[in-house]
Amino acid sequence: ISLFLCVLSLSQASIFDYYKFGSGPYAPWKAGACLVPSVQDNFQVNRFFTGHWYEHHSFGNYLFLFDGKCPTVEFNVTSNGEILALHYHYEKVLWKYDSVPGTSYTHFVKDGQGYLPITYPVLGGPATIEVPTFIVGTDYDNWAVVYSCKQASVLKAEMSWVLTRARNSTDVLKPVLDLLRKNHLDFNRYTPADNDNCPRNEPHL
Repeated sequence: ISLFLCVLSLSQASIFDYYKFGSGPYAPWKAGACLVPSVQDNFQVNRFFTGHWYEHHSFGNYLFLFDGKCPTVEFNVTSNGEILALHYHYEKVLWKYDSVPGTSYTHFVKDGQGYLPITYPVLGGPATIEVPTFIVGTDYDNWAVVYSCKQASVLKAEMSWVLTRARNSTDVLKPVLDLLRKNHLDFNRYTPADNDNCPRNEPHL
């Protein structure tokens, strides 16, 4: 069974480094079905996808091979409606920031609903994978809850983030906890991010 899961993970070309598909915390595929959470109504695409969001808590983040500190995503919307994303964090084992780009388009947002696919490179090469992404809720200026899940038969690869506009914000938990409960997302699954003493020279779009 474990060999089957590993082969399936590789065949599905999940997002990044092949080292993640062995045993351990970086194997993303788990049995189960993706959630279909509620999403932000009247979603303001340009307002959300502008500037920096800092990770406050997360679970299932398989974007990177190594754990890191100061996890951040920077967004920008171009004049032709392309959404540019840059996920990055500082990897202490490598003594440097590592980053992963992503792209989407504003026209994927339909009827003012906070849902769209985001495309990431596979293994840093020309191949890509499209990941369904739900903006579960946000006030745009302080906090956001994002859920992402890719289904492959009976397996799922899911991630979720609690994001804030300021690092180490302490003012977001009440609305976030209410939203997580409503959408059957267990806050106990989320791990707090290390946002202390972030090194200089952060990557940028």
